[in-house]
This record gives sequence, structure tokens and C-alpha cells, in this order.
Amino acid sequence: MKNYSILLLLSLIFVSANSCKKEKTICGQLDMLVLTKINYLDKDEKDLLFVDHPPYPAEDLKIYQILPNGQKLEVYFSINRNEKFIAVNIDRSESGTFYIELKPDLIDKITFRNEADKSIPCGGLILKELRNNGVAGKYDQKTQVWILTK
Repeated sequence: MKNYSILLLLSLIFVSANSCKKEKTICGQLDMLVLTKINYLDKDEKDLLFVDHPPYPAEDLKIYQILPNGQKLEVYFSINRNEKFIAVNIDRSESGTFYIELKPDLIDKITFRNEADKSIPCGGLILKELRNNGVAGKYDQKTQVWILTK
């Protein structure tokens, strides 16, 4: 009986030790979006979306992609008035294009470039570049908002 107890104890220690080996992270296909915070300022750095009488009210914005067949696909976004940005969910791809319609006759072509964030398991993406009609946006490290100039 004593030998049986020792054998059982050694078996449990062996099983426990083998289960403590470093586990590999198993990554599946993730269909996540990249959240992008955006605000528009004029050349004098005055807010164009979140003032009392904005030239481009955030509620009136339309954001969309154009599919290969020419159809518009609405892009989801939300408005954060307190921190003064619109939060746009863009594709989880290396690069792409979407459009922000500020007014029916004023549409900005926004291009983006994402890079893999090696600090995130399974290759999470981080937005590295945002361009408004070919002009690079400015990233504010403090607020984590991309500033587009009009």
C-alpha cells in the first residue's frame, strides 16, 4: 500500500510537471477591425466637428468604402463628443481606402496603412499611417487621435 501511494504521488508530480511546459499560442483567423480615432482641424488648429456651430457637424458625416463593383458600403463609426473624435472601424488589412463625406459636395479620400504589432499575440494590427486626399494625418500621442487638416 505504501508503494502504491508513492507511485501515485510520483505519477501526479510527473503529470503536473509535463503540463507546466510553455504553451504555444494557437491563432485562428481573426476578423477584427482596427479602431481609428479621427478629428478634423483647420490650418489654424480650430476644431471643425465639435464646436458650437461646426462647419461639418459630426452627426451629418457619412463614411463608406467603395466596393469593386462600385457600390458604397457604409463603414460603422461612433461619435465621442467628450474627447472630440469620431471612432471609425477600418478593415483589418495592410492598407485600404475609405471615404468621409463631410458635405454632399465635399468628400475626402482617406487611405491607411496598418502594420503588425509584434507585442500582441496572433499579429494584431496597429494603424501606422492615415492620409487625407494624399496629405499625411498627424497622430496625437497624448489623445491617440489622428488629426486631419482641412
